[in-house]
Amino acid sequence: MVNPLDDPIAVALAGLVLVLLARFTPLGLGLALLVALPLAPAIAALRARPHDRRVTAEIDAAEVRCRELAIQADLVRREALARFQDPAHLEPLGLVQLCCDRLRDLPERIASRRRLLQSGGGQLLSVQELEQRLQREHMAWRQESSATLRQERQRLVDQLRRNLEAARRGLDERQARLLALSTRLERIDGGLRHLQAQVARHWPSSDATDMAMTEAIAPLDQALDQIEQLLDDGRR
Repeated sequence: MVNPLDDPIAVALAGLVLVLLARFTPLGLGLALLVALPLAPAIAALRARPHDRRVTAEIDAAEVRCRELAIQADLVRREALARFQDPAHLEPLGLVQLCCDRLRDLPERIASRRRLLQSGGGQLLSVQELEQRLQREHMAWRQESSATLRQERQRLVDQLRRNLEAARRGLDERQARLLALSTRLERIDGGLRHLQAQVARHWPSSDATDMAMTEAIAPLDQALDQIEQLLDDGRR
């Protein structure tokens, strides 16, 4: 069901029909109301259909992306197990496995919350919030010394710029939520590649530091936590 109050154009068109019927036909106000009132939800439903199809396509794309990330995470998990030799690094190996297991479950989690992603509840993206996040991420990009992470931060900055432009044009709740999800998935994609590079670089060396692995996992855990919050209550 579509709420016509969410579509001012549908309400305005129904109101115009009401005025025309009441003033220029012999129906009178009572019959004109009976004719005009059902028009608002009908017009809103017709106008919403193309948008609903776009939202459905975006959700489908997010599910496909999650499945790709789950496959990538499973490869990282297997590589970490294959390279792991030093018992001193057992704790970071456990963190890698836990993170990859969470990513493996992500497609099912998205599918189970499809109704939420299709719903109109939640909050709109805040232009001010996006501007602040873009400023923070741009500063972090300028200060990043790692070439790999710098490239991934650049992608995140570009994504945030696109989100900000869209928010300035005005978004409904579903678009806002899906853009937030898309941003987190972009962050996970880059974070996974960085984690895989760290696994290849530090293991099986006995000189590997737990701190490097922990720092590589932290952005992935943060993005996953944010997705969980997004799927739980629609907030960003």
